[in-house]
This record gives sequence, C-alpha cells and structure tokens, in this order.
Amino acid sequence: MDIAKKIITKLPLEELWNEKGTLNARRVSSCLNAADVIEMLKVGTTFVVADVGRPPYWIDPSHRFEFWKTEVKPRLADFDQAFLDQYPGGYCYFASKWQLADELALIVVERHH
Repeated sequence: MDIAKKIITKLPLEELWNEKGTLNARRVSSCLNAADVIEMLKVGTTFVVADVGRPPYWIDPSHRFEFWKTEVKPRLADFDQAFLDQYPGGYCYFASKWQLADELALIVVERHH
C-alpha cells in the first residue's frame, strides 16, 4: 500500500505512521488529562491527531502550545465516555501517550465526532 494514501480506519489507533512509513511506536498510557498533557508539552512533546478517514496529522512542534490552547484543551475528554454536545463544535478528543523507539513521547489525540 502507498503510505501516502493510508488512512485511519478505526479508533483506538493501533499503529502510528507518517509519510515515511510505519513507526516503531506504542501506546504507553491512555486517557491523559489536562495536567498530564501540560507536563508533556513542557518537555517538548507534540501532538498527532488521529481522525477516522484521514492520515495521522502531525502538529508542528512550534505550534503545539497554540494547538493545545485553542483546539484540544476545550475539547479534552477525561473519561472513556463523552457526550459530544458538551464540547465546542460537537466533537472531543481522547489523549494518549505514545512512545517512539528512539525519540520523545508523543501525545496522540483521537478525534471523536
């Protein structure tokens, strides 16, 4: 399969990839809360957005704080269950920590709508 055409078909995400191919990465914790995300952002961690029907979307590290404040923070769900009408725009995110084999961790936010 052409990796450029690969899309997410279901959540929760089972593997992570970018334009170069599948990454050696694994989910190490689920259901991050706002405090967890803030601590990870302070050490340079950035976001990857997982949305069914699209490829993973990697947030530029220089935009991670803006993305957090404007997009994720008001829509971060703390539990395994969320009522979408409680969030701006009718969608929310569940955040998890993923560890790459040889790099910093990533915050993967799975978009539910």
